[in-house]
Order: sequence, then C-alpha cells, then structure tokens
Amino acid sequence: MPVGATAVSGRSAWSALRRSVRSRLPGTRHPARVVAMGFGLVVLVGTVLLMLPAATETGEATSWSTALFTATSAVCVTGLYVVDTPAHWSTFGEVVLLGLIQIGGFGIMTLASLLGLLVTRRLGLRLQRSAQTETKSFGLGEVRRVISGVVVLSLAVEALTALVLFARFAGHYGESLGNAAYLGVFHAVSAFNNAGFALFSDSLVRYATDAWVCLPIVAALVRC
Repeated sequence: MPVGATAVSGRSAWSALRRSVRSRLPGTRHPARVVAMGFGLVVLVGTVLLMLPAATETGEATSWSTALFTATSAVCVTGLYVVDTPAHWSTFGEVVLLGLIQIGGFGIMTLASLLGLLVTRRLGLRLQRSAQTETKSFGLGEVRRVISGVVVLSLAVEALTALVLFARFAGHYGESLGNAAYLGVFHAVSAFNNAGFALFSDSLVRYATDAWVCLPIVAALVRC
C-alpha cells in the first residue's frame, strides 16, 4: 500500500477512534446537560455577584443562601424573593437582578420556541408519513431564526413597555428622566419575563388604579 494511502487511512482510523471515545464520555455535548449547565453557571455567577457588599444598600455581604435563592428565582423567573428588593439591594444589585431576569427569560423563551417548532414539525411529519423527513433534525439556520426572533420580539416589547412607563413616571409622578427610564426598563423586563420583581416595597400596589402603569405591565405579561 502506498505511504500516502497508509497515512490517510491512519488519520481516518484515529478520527474514528476519537469520535467513538468522545461519544462514550458521560454528558459529552448532550443538549439537555448543556442547557442545565448553562443555567447553573448563570445562577452561580449571579449568586457570587449578589454576595458582594456593593450589591446591598448597607454595604454588607448577603448570605450565600439568600443570594442563591434570589439568583435562582431571577434566572428561573419564578417571582419569589426573601428580601425587600429596593430596601436590600443597591442599584448594582438591582442591575444584576435585571441581567439575570433577561438571561433567564431569553433562555426559557428560546427553549420553548424550539420545543414548539419540534412538536409542530413532528405533528406535520406524522400527517405526511414521510420517513425521510421524519429523521431530519433542526438546521442551523432554523435555530438561528428562532433565537433571533426571540431576541427581537423580547427587546421590542420591552422597549415599548419601558417607553410608556418612562413617560408616565416622568410626566405624572415627577421622577427625574434618569430614574424614570430606570424604573421603566426594570419593570418592563420584569413584566415581560414574568419575573415578579419590582423596585417598590409594595410591588406595584400603589399604582393599582393607574391604568397607564397597569395596562402596559399587563400587556407585557400576556405577550403570548
């Protein structure tokens, strides 16, 4: 056998061996594990940031259990918290919460969209009874379209909600432009992602009769 052919054959065998070993490693590139690890990593980073003294109004470090609970709640958008958000967290801490909510919201919506696409396709395939297409997986282009669609929709709705809230807080309640913008963005992101966090100790109870605050929040909540 020619030397060149032997070298090519050797490389092919080595590549096949590496693929075989990699496929047998537990958890290697398994989508479900990658997603779980991704969420776990975000929660871990959020917990560390919330434990920093700069994240609290008093300048004292938050306990790991409180920080972990809050970070997990923000990423998983459960709406649960164990401390008074505006009283306990500083602006830095609130911005960390905002980032965790946005990341968690993007992740959950993306997974839901991909799952819906998978279910829709499989239902269609069953009707068509096409064995060839049945085994076809998502293309990279489809995944990109889903993710970009989620991002564009999220940012568009959040921006519109934030704009309405900004105008109300600044024009009717006399908030400074900077604070009105901050309140608008935070509550728009929290509402759109069903996070349940607010920058008022009574949540939004004080605005219960203000349609210009309640209706944009409700519209963001029922976006689907």
